[in-house]
Amino acid sequence: MTDQSLNQSDGLEQLVSYLDGELESDQVAEMEQRLRQDSDLRRQAEQLDRTWGMLDVLEPVAASEQFSRQTMETVVATYSRPTQQATFSPRRIASAFLNRQALGWFVMGVLGTVIGLGASGLRGPSEESAQATQLLRELDMLDRYPQYSIFPNAESLESLQLPEDMSTPQESEE
Repeated sequence: MTDQSLNQSDGLEQLVSYLDGELESDQVAEMEQRLRQDSDLRRQAEQLDRTWGMLDVLEPVAASEQFSRQTMETVVATYSRPTQQATFSPRRIASAFLNRQALGWFVMGVLGTVIGLGASGLRGPSEESAQATQLLRELDMLDRYPQYSIFPNAESLESLQLPEDMSTPQESEE
């Protein structure tokens, strides 16, 4: 078939609607233009027309009352059943969690964590953690470092004389 031929259900549906006379006038003109240009599409339309012609020759078949009733009972029974919903109870969750494989991996994870923490505790505090502890103790002094840096050494800081009305924090505590 060519690019314009019908190979999808939408195109086939449009062709069937054309053959049944169900299209609007602009859609009819478009379909007739396509039929004139595309021989494969024209062949497909002729096959559909012949098939429907053969079906018209057959006698109509009516379903028996029993068949119709059984079909309706089946449909009603199928769609009236309550849908089974998944229930989540603690017992079901526990049983799913505690299957052998999951339990094994869980225990291995807990043991690995305990062993790792125990081994790090036996080593004692690391040098980095000791440095961090020292820095935290001296944090107040480090915050005020720019103020202290104007003095060349500790002796010059000690030689300062405070006015008589100001007291040092040590004197106020006494």
